[in-house]
Amino acid sequence: MERISAKIVAEMLGFTTTNLKHYAVLLEQNGLEIYRNSRNHREYTQDDVKILKAMQYLNREKSMSLDDVAIKVTSSDFDPDVLLSQQLPQIVAQNGANISVVKQESDNALRILAELSTLLAEQKAIREELLARDKLQIEFMSTIDCKLAQQAEAMKEQAATIEAINMELETLRQAEKPTSLWARLFGGK
Repeated sequence: MERISAKIVAEMLGFTTTNLKHYAVLLEQNGLEIYRNSRNHREYTQDDVKILKAMQYLNREKSMSLDDVAIKVTSSDFDPDVLLSQQLPQIVAQNGANISVVKQESDNALRILAELSTLLAEQKAIREELLARDKLQIEFMSTIDCKLAQQAEAMKEQAATIEAINMELETLRQAEKPTSLWARLFGGK
């Protein structure tokens, strides 16, 4: 079942997110379970939205208190579709609108909003995956840089050792170098 974010539901109903949260808390206190995602944020189904619309209608149009409305809409014999279908002709009569067009536009809007919510969730998951990959790449490059620096230091030490060995060899060669006959006869080494 498709879920809709709290922000989108609040916009659909003309609520602030704080008002929506208040309505949701009342519903939960009366036994309705509203889905929560991994970050513990509420996400609503189309049925939840219908119940919220019914609450809004009963509170505003029938002047019922929110506590009473929450009890009514969470009772087992309450059907939000029946209440909303009774409400729709009043809206049509007031606005001179075509009932089928209004209902179809409402259904299309809910479907589009649900699809958008799904796409946004997928986009967020992809963004988080890319950030995780970037972090791994940065760690990998840092490790490579560290290894390269260690290798460069080892190469410098080896070059210095080779130079010292070469100097020692040259000194030994000079010490072992045979002296010429001429140098031996006239006092040189």
